Amino acid sequence: MSLRSEFLSADILGLSDLARHALSGRPVPSRFASPCIPKTLGDLSPPEERFLPDERAELSAAIEGPLTALGSHVAVLEAVRALATPGASAVVAGQQPGFLGGPLFNIYKAVHAVRLSRDLQERWGKPVVPVFWNHADDHDIAEVHNVRLVTPNLDLRRLHLPGMSSGRTPFSAVQIDAEKQRLISVTEVLRDTFAADMFTQETLELFVPRDGETLARAWTRSMTTLFGHLGLVVIEPDWIRPSLSRSLATLVAPSPIPELLENKARLASAGFAVAIEPEEAALVYHVGPNGRVALRAGGDGYRFDGEAGSRTPSELAAEIVTAPNDYSAGALLRPLVQDLALPVAAYVGGFGELAYHVQLAELRRSRDVPETPFVPRLSCTLIDDAVESSLEQAGCTVGDFLRTKGACARSVDEESCTDDTSLSSELHAMSKSFRKELNALRPRLADVSPHLPQILKHTSRIIHQQMQRFADKVDRVANNNVGGLRRDERRLDVHLLPSGEAQERVLTGAQFLSRFGREWIDALLDEMDALPSEHMVLYLGPAPKRIREQRQPGTPGEDK
Repeated sequence: MSLRSEFLSADILGLSDLARHALSGRPVPSRFASPCIPKTLGDLSPPEERFLPDERAELSAAIEGPLTALGSHVAVLEAVRALATPGASAVVAGQQPGFLGGPLFNIYKAVHAVRLSRDLQERWGKPVVPVFWNHADDHDIAEVHNVRLVTPNLDLRRLHLPGMSSGRTPFSAVQIDAEKQRLISVTEVLRDTFAADMFTQETLELFVPRDGETLARAWTRSMTTLFGHLGLVVIEPDWIRPSLSRSLATLVAPSPIPELLENKARLASAGFAVAIEPEEAALVYHVGPNGRVALRAGGDGYRFDGEAGSRTPSELAAEIVTAPNDYSAGALLRPLVQDLALPVAAYVGGFGELAYHVQLAELRRSRDVPETPFVPRLSCTLIDDAVESSLEQAGCTVGDFLRTKGACARSVDEESCTDDTSLSSELHAMSKSFRKELNALRPRLADVSPHLPQILKHTSRIIHQQMQRFADKVDRVANNNVGGLRRDERRLDVHLLPSGEAQERVLTGAQFLSRFGREWIDALLDEMDALPSEHMVLYLGPAPKRIREQRQPGTPGEDK
């Protein structure tokens, strides 16, 4: 697949003050202390060995079993087994399991983890495994059960996974009934939306949940299938729950609040607010009959929302160790739990995640948690031939469009509309004026011959009619041009800044995989840098022509 790329300023889509500061001041200034944001591969070092051989073997075996059951690519299983090797480490990324694979940035995180792990493995001469952490413990269905798709009419349509209501059940326990008529209807909507694409059936088989799968497992299967040949290891927390719970217990006793508040004060002195208020944060979750319920700082240490009593930090730690499957870390403590349970060499994440990580410096030191380097993930915009053509018609580059929030394309539209309408009106006026001037000559022509005025009248009418037809044609062409420009504008808006947001945060990778297949992912891997400092634009070119296929019985979305 022949692709080309270009690179724009990292700030082309806008950055938070913290993100801009972090990029301009790599590594992060000492007043933040943690995390390190590497500028070159030389800034990264192999993590110190913290695992005994039997601990590594246990970790590897716990992950290999479920991935083997999914029929994972041999490259995945080899990568998992490599974790048992002394000195092996991992480049970790993570995200909630979204419907149809979730937003495009999930693909970028996965590709980035693979790219960085390969480069570090070559540099260090030790196994470095790309790992994607499936946030299957989370429970906010509203964040993951819908996608937005670009329709053939260039509308942005929101599509919901049916039967998913707000609740407190972890994604790992939200089971899907693929035989329900509502899911079949959603699949048919997808089939219609992707009707002109060559890889529609393959994409639906990859992403549409199967009967009996949990929301989390459907996502694990999709990501493992999509990136298996690259050796990406997708992990669900339940697979290594005992290890995670042991790590969580060390973080909650004694209470982490003093360190979190100290770090908050440090950030405030530097002019930055915390992403999550420590005293309000859900530090730990308990899963019971009422679903996933938060434990926050309060009383003697921790209390459930609305609870009159509380438990001390040591009591909570004991409860977690006694019933490890009943507890999980909240968003703020999760990075530390991951860094204790896995041999992490670097974490790849978005700047929103960086805001969490900078809150944890003091707590890392007090609990002897490794100071994991933070690598800002790849940011990218995908351009196909239709979008590229619309950019040319609008007279602006993708950089101009993103920088001006689309204003460059709209200004051309307005100017073209005004100029073409004015020209058409001028031609109509000239036609009427010329006919009037011709007819004014009739008295003088009568002196020459009584037949000439009538001939002039006929001639002026013909000229007028021809001029009117020509002016009408100019008007039609102008309207077509304006309509085309407006369609170009709609295409650019819906593809490059859907709902005014970055493409990578709104559109799903499934839409591009349906049109272009999977080859562009390998091309993206080759084109990107392991430590990207710019926004990447990847030109995909024209989509492959669709090959008509007969629907096979039993394919997703059909009654059996």
